[in-house]
Amino acid sequence: MANNKIKGRKESTILRELTMILERELKNDILRAVSIAEVRLTNDSEIAKVFWSFLPIQGITKELIQNELDTNIKFIRMKLSKKLDTRTVPELKFEYDTSLENANRIEEILKKVKN
Repeated sequence: MANNKIKGRKESTILRELTMILERELKNDILRAVSIAEVRLTNDSEIAKVFWSFLPIQGITKELIQNELDTNIKFIRMKLSKKLDTRTVPELKFEYDTSLENANRIEEILKKVKN
């Protein structure tokens, strides 16, 4: 129980700090369109899956953003290590958050069933 609270606090801290890093510390206009939706730590806190989404802007695709995140991952992790009060910083794995798309699909299906 206490471990879940600690893990939850770590996840929310990482989410908050990553948001700040992307908004303020990276000189990358493409990544400023990114919104961090969720962070999930493994039980040993070695890996953090970071789920992201973005506001559609002309010419910016999911693939382009994923490539930019992968290219800047070492810099982002270094910045994160300076902000976290922990001995180790988890390895970051960025994944596109499909929950909004899934919710829209479910809503469309429900509308069809209703009619």
